[in-house]
Amino acid sequence: MTRWASPLLFVAAIAVLLGLPNGIVRGQTTTASMTGTVVDENEDPLPGANILAIHEPSGTRYGAATGPNGRYTIQGMRVGGPYTVTASFVGYQTIRRTDITLQLDETREIDFELQPQTAEMDEVEVVGERSEGATISPDRTGARTNVSNEEIEVLPTIDRSLGDFARLIPQFTGTDGQNIAGRNERYNSVQIDGATLNDVFGLAGSGGVPGGQAGTQPISLDAIQEFNVDISPYDVKQSGFTGGRINAITKSGTNEFGGSLRYLGRSEDFIGDLDGESFGTDFGEHYFVGNLGGPIIRDELFFFVNVEVFRRGEPEDTRVGTNLDVTDVFPVERSTMERIRDISRNQHGFDPGGFSPFTERQDNEKVLAKLDWNMLEDHRLTLRHNFINAFEETGLSRFSGSFDFESQLYQFESQQNSTSLEVNSRFSNSLFNEFRFVYTRIRDNRDPVRDLFPEVSIQLLESRSVGLGVGGIEHANRLDQDLFEISNNLTYRVGDHTLTFGTQNEVFAFTNLFIPDLLGSYQFESFEVGDSTVTALEAFERGQPTSIQHTFANPEVHGDNVRPETDVTGLQFGGYVQDEWNVTDDVRLTLGFRVDVPYLPEDPSENPAVEEAFGFSTSEVPTAQPIWSPRLGFNFTDELLGPTLETQVRGGAGMFSGRPPFVWISNQYSNTGVDFLQVDESLDPEAAYADDSDVYDRNASCFVPTSDPAEVPKPTEVDLPGAGACGDLLGAEASAQVALTDPDLKYPQQLRFSMGVDQELPLWNLIATVEGQFSREVNSLSARNLNIAPPEDGLQETIHGRPLYGDNVGSGFGGANRADGDFDDVILLENKSQGYEYFLTGELKRESQSGLNGSIAYTFNRAKSVFNGSFDTAGSLWQQNFAVDPNDPEVGTAEFEARHRVLISGNYRFSWMDRFSTTLGAFFETRSGAPITWIHGFSDANSDGFPFNDLPYVPENEREVVVESENWDLMDDFISSEPALDDARGEFVERYVAKGPWRTTLDLKVTQRIQTTGNQYVELIANVENVLNLLNDDWGRIRFTSFNNLFAWGMNGVVRQDDVGSEMGSRIITEDDIGKPIVNFDESVVRDKLGDRLFSTASTASRWKVQFGVRYSF
Repeated sequence: MTRWASPLLFVAAIAVLLGLPNGIVRGQTTTASMTGTVVDENEDPLPGANILAIHEPSGTRYGAATGPNGRYTIQGMRVGGPYTVTASFVGYQTIRRTDITLQLDETREIDFELQPQTAEMDEVEVVGERSEGATISPDRTGARTNVSNEEIEVLPTIDRSLGDFARLIPQFTGTDGQNIAGRNERYNSVQIDGATLNDVFGLAGSGGVPGGQAGTQPISLDAIQEFNVDISPYDVKQSGFTGGRINAITKSGTNEFGGSLRYLGRSEDFIGDLDGESFGTDFGEHYFVGNLGGPIIRDELFFFVNVEVFRRGEPEDTRVGTNLDVTDVFPVERSTMERIRDISRNQHGFDPGGFSPFTERQDNEKVLAKLDWNMLEDHRLTLRHNFINAFEETGLSRFSGSFDFESQLYQFESQQNSTSLEVNSRFSNSLFNEFRFVYTRIRDNRDPVRDLFPEVSIQLLESRSVGLGVGGIEHANRLDQDLFEISNNLTYRVGDHTLTFGTQNEVFAFTNLFIPDLLGSYQFESFEVGDSTVTALEAFERGQPTSIQHTFANPEVHGDNVRPETDVTGLQFGGYVQDEWNVTDDVRLTLGFRVDVPYLPEDPSENPAVEEAFGFSTSEVPTAQPIWSPRLGFNFTDELLGPTLETQVRGGAGMFSGRPPFVWISNQYSNTGVDFLQVDESLDPEAAYADDSDVYDRNASCFVPTSDPAEVPKPTEVDLPGAGACGDLLGAEASAQVALTDPDLKYPQQLRFSMGVDQELPLWNLIATVEGQFSREVNSLSARNLNIAPPEDGLQETIHGRPLYGDNVGSGFGGANRADGDFDDVILLENKSQGYEYFLTGELKRESQSGLNGSIAYTFNRAKSVFNGSFDTAGSLWQQNFAVDPNDPEVGTAEFEARHRVLISGNYRFSWMDRFSTTLGAFFETRSGAPITWIHGFSDANSDGFPFNDLPYVPENEREVVVESENWDLMDDFISSEPALDDARGEFVERYVAKGPWRTTLDLKVTQRIQTTGNQYVELIANVENVLNLLNDDWGRIRFTSFNNLFAWGMNGVVRQDDVGSEMGSRIITEDDIGKPIVNFDESVVRDKLGDRLFSTASTASRWKVQFGVRYSF
């Protein structure tokens, strides 16, 4: 049986069993529902009563009849309203309820009690009944927050992103992304109209949506009607995440033509100074947005179109020179930069561009078109297409220590097309069907602004470097994504049970071109030749680098193709069945069972040497292992505190599964050790000189200024033109990094328990909520390096329990011993089952038709994990995980925890002088600081070949370490002053156990509406971000530390037998000191702490900003 046969049979079996069309599904709802009972004056059920719901704006009609128990159900209803709902039965008065609005995913409970018909009255109308929205709803079990269209319109946002509104959920823990409940945003799922639009491959960066690297959002805010954020929905149709689910729906046309035109803009004049420094000049940001919707055929066919154009220019003002009266300066003479440019042009034939200040551009265009067709009374079709074209100029690094020429600049280009087709059908009063097909096409590319050329770094001084050429990461970097989805959910109502049968399958096809340093990356530093010194500038002129990095396609595998692409296809097949049981009028149970089978049909290349050395095959990927997800949810609602004051108790337990970023899986396909080979060599430039003279042999240079990857220097064994270009400097063999995946790997999965209570209060339409959730890892992920080994020269295997993997303890890079010298890092992606998160939330909310609306909430959150998963390549996943033992990371605080968070949001609208109304919207939050890790810094404490990832051992006393810097007392006082360090005396400090400064933010929005004629009006808009900083320069500041870590003290080696009797630090080394770490405490860390310099101030986020706009609606 072929690799394709098993999953196809699986899907076919589900299709036959359920009587559904098989396909690729994402069972995400885009509609609302209505249910209830119809009884007579004696509260006996009325079977056969007729229910008619009319969506007034579009005239769309939804009908149903009650069953033997008097219960009716209507599914697939348009979100919004208002609706008019009528209940009728022969011989009884008709009841009409009006002004009903439905929220996304909501099942509204509307009951009717019909009275016998009399001659005086045959119809009763109930107008303006109180609506609790989706807070009190029989389908609500886990944590969910709804963001309405009104909130999108009136609450402050300058970036116009989903994240600006996702922060309205109390459990939002993001600092630089959309992290939810202490979980990495990469485990979220984002849907627009049911279509997956999150970052499936995993390279979008902060925000977790396609186009993130180009600075765009997946959809215009003006096109969104509303969205939900779910954390633990116990409906098994909702899947594909172990973080949170953001589910947005777009607007639709109605029977009335209507639309709007909006402009928003800001400039440097409306951005505050920071410590007397202005934001810069020539900054501009502009949004142009238009909406239009209406009927094509009244009551039958409707259209909606949204267009958004965004233009942004941000100055890059870092200047070159000395004695300049500016803050952003690279302190090198302009004549030096001009000489570098002349050498590049005249000696190496490449123009690196300029080094003057300039403006980086960011442009994007979005178009959304949507059709809604009431084909028949019981069948409705929605067709939607979304197009995005975006680019951002980026790539330059310019500050006091490093400066890039213009040639390092590139445009990140992202183009997206997403089409979805949805059909909702009602076959009878008991049988409903929802079908959806989605195709999404994403094309991301990096386009250098100059011709292709190797990357060059010239180290002028110890702390001053200049870059030119094209960045190594841009030499060959492109990603194509084709995402297919089909869903079909069949719902059957029988008695008090609503049964759902569904199948879910996904196909993700990726074509990834990623060959870093394809044209070579060269470093030029000064070096000695005899009694002379060759400066870095002279070395560049002569073409004599001190190191080179180069990745190239293995000609034995790819032949003449120097830019081979990697194709990866991921599939996920699934099926589910669910029963929603109305046990009583007040109690509903939801019991569901789901199975997902992820599958990779294509095999990577086979490298027999890897399997022989490490026991894992490069051609073997995770097999089709079922992921089982049973769930049970409950909802109890009753008027426990009195008439009209409902109490809702809800919760559940169940398994939630999602997928990892596919970039983690694709690492194996391009890092087999045979597809691509690497050169990463420190060179000896003196080899180009004869007899220690200053006469050098140009032919022995390793620098080849070329745009042809085949010509870049390679080891002599490689059958390409560049082989032997450096003589013997590169040796005979290339190295290889290998990425492996445990063939038994399972996708991320969590077990979650939650419970909440919602209580209506007899004052101001308030609802109080107390809610908690606990999540435990069942299958999390971790990375392990199979190719590091214990020391070989007699050094002990551990220090204070920390395993050692080499002999060069305390060095920088490259000190690891290899289990097999033919390979570099060999990284295995595997499962762990450690870690958990929990939160407890208290919230008070007011939901009203007019006047004041808002909420105040407090959330306490804890999150523990073994693996943060913030990086992309196999090597970085392993290297960048802070641990005592990188191959067996311990459970520690997660990077995404927000221990305490207080959230206040609200809006108030008041009218005056008939035609004028003013709306004030506010968002306030204060939260505990970001988790911080103390590390050793540029000291490889375990000799695994990588610094910056080692947690320090905190000595109880001076005898546990040897303080080379002779300042133990100062180090001891510093440890005592830092709670995270002091609590860890005698053990290793836990990762992310320290906390940064608290963050407090207040944003405001003012909207002034002026009614003109008819339904037309003009709105004047002002968004103010970081109002606290506007009030006081010292308020509203965001303090941070790079990469969320701080350097504690350095580690310079281990005391050995040869050190006995010598003086080290402030003592004479004895036999008892052998094996103790030699540490160096830098007193500057104390000065930084005393001077409040441990944390930096975010330059942009800490300033106040104002955005002005105008909107015309008709």
